[in-house]
Amino acid sequence: MLDTLRTASTGWLAKILIGLLVISFAVWGISGSLFYGNQTTVAQVGKTTVSTLDFRLAYENQLGALSQQFGRRLSRQQADAFGLRQNVIDQVVAGALLDENARKMGLGIGETELAQVIASDPAFQDLSGNFSRNALAATLRQYGISQEDYINSRQRVALRNQIQAGTAAALDLPEAFESAYTQYLNERRTVQYVEFGSEVIETQPSPSDSDLQTYYDDNKSDFVAPEYRKIDYILLQASDLANVDEITDEEVRAEYENRKDNLRSPERRTVEQLVLSSAEEASEVSQRLKDGESFETVVSDLGRSISDLSLGAVTESDLPDEAVSIAVFNAELNQPTDVVEGIFGPVIVRVTNIEPERTTPFAEIETQLRTDLATRAAGDRVFELYDAIEEERGAGEFIGPIAERMQLESQTIEAIDAQGLDIAGNAVENIPNIRALTAQAFQSEPGDDTRPIEVGANGFIWFDVAEIIPERQKTFEEVKVDLEAAWIAAETEKKINAIADTIVTRVNANEALDDVIAELLPADSFGQPVKSSEATELTRAEDHETLSRTAVQSAFGVSNGVATRALSGENKVTVMVVTDVALPTEARIEIEIISGINEVASQDVLTQVVQDLQSRESVTINPSAIEAAFNPHGG
Repeated sequence: MLDTLRTASTGWLAKILIGLLVISFAVWGISGSLFYGNQTTVAQVGKTTVSTLDFRLAYENQLGALSQQFGRRLSRQQADAFGLRQNVIDQVVAGALLDENARKMGLGIGETELAQVIASDPAFQDLSGNFSRNALAATLRQYGISQEDYINSRQRVALRNQIQAGTAAALDLPEAFESAYTQYLNERRTVQYVEFGSEVIETQPSPSDSDLQTYYDDNKSDFVAPEYRKIDYILLQASDLANVDEITDEEVRAEYENRKDNLRSPERRTVEQLVLSSAEEASEVSQRLKDGESFETVVSDLGRSISDLSLGAVTESDLPDEAVSIAVFNAELNQPTDVVEGIFGPVIVRVTNIEPERTTPFAEIETQLRTDLATRAAGDRVFELYDAIEEERGAGEFIGPIAERMQLESQTIEAIDAQGLDIAGNAVENIPNIRALTAQAFQSEPGDDTRPIEVGANGFIWFDVAEIIPERQKTFEEVKVDLEAAWIAAETEKKINAIADTIVTRVNANEALDDVIAELLPADSFGQPVKSSEATELTRAEDHETLSRTAVQSAFGVSNGVATRALSGENKVTVMVVTDVALPTEARIEIEIISGINEVASQDVLTQVVQDLQSRESVTINPSAIEAAFNPHGG
């Protein structure tokens, strides 16, 4: 836990803590024996079991959170590469350990309290923040969960929370820790500093051939060509086989009629909704509007703005309140309605734009329909060819002869490394799913029976590893240009560091920084000696506009009056001397940070509780049921 606290001293601590809360129970490394029982129980702790449904829901939850961090939906394969599946196993087993402990302790929860837990879930609240039975029903339908299963799940969570509340929920670290941590975070330092780089070196180092040879001999591992694979492949995609000329006008017209219902866009209205606090306020506002006052004026007098009222463009089904929905879709354009008694109180709505129901005309979508039909037909052709190619592959045939017999195009990647780069170091392009192809190729040998790689919904790549080009040491002549650049950079860094070390030594021997740098560093473009700068109010957690993060950390690593140095970029070094240290007297850190630290400590205690429970319980895991959770129909 102390390591966590040490690294949590910067401004992004709160974000990390939110992450910790999201992945609670997901990182504890629970392990157990394996069993291969029924296909509906993923894990068992004592008499408590984890169903495939529970596991799948937990997995989808974590997958959604991980996808959100990446800004795109990840596949299961991608997510599992980050260890998601094992994390979810750890999560559900940790939960089961707490459930079993709750069972043994005889813990329970009343119906009223359980109802409050469910009603407080943000996923089931409407636009006004109130519990919506419709939102609950819609979510359960989406995930295929019965209401009974959901209630049982929430009951288990509530009981786990009771255990957490009894062990660590109210844990507060002592004031002594808070005081020390406050001092640590709020200590202020002032430094006198100078930054310099290769410009201080009067003559750029120039290597001889013997210098380069020595550098090459000493750093051979930096000049190694990676292993490459030569790959023959067939790329087959429906889009490549699609022929729109084969699709008749009659087929296109029939497709349009089949899709007509899906081509119909319902009426949409742009709505502003004014929620009123009471019947009296509603009556007063309604009368003012009837007396001719503008909607904007009335809204402004209520201390609100028109932008606060916007519900956007909605369809009739988008509005969960039936009374409001009826009023909106019967309202006249730009005319506030009478008071509507909605579920959450009186409201007045105004419609500012109406997009009438519309069916996309045939002429507007004909080209797309023709392309879709051609692609669909080509998709059928792809799977016919898939079967034929797989039959040939099963007989041990290679890519080239298969392509020739089936009049398909085979292509060759002459050389690709494990990172997807060619011999020149450029990314191999224009091959879909190149990462999967590269990964499989580097797990294969020439002559291996490789499996096809999926490309989208209707495409495949079949490949052979034609040749393995082994890793090799690049020759001296081959890398001579790179050697020279690397040698010059290394020698330049040595010279800069030597000057920096001399400055630090002399300043620590009680010479003034400005006197030393005026002597050792060249004058500026005006012939004036270089002078140091001053940085004040430095803290450990805040970035400085000039000093690098490394330099700031180095400044906090020495005592007052001591000089030090730090790298601050490529061939750049900062030399600094601490001139003042100010410890806070009354400073306090933000309550959010203290709360976050307490939460880290609480999680640490709860982790220990779960680990203790694990040491006293029999934990069994069913790998086949885990697979069944992803393939409920055995596919």
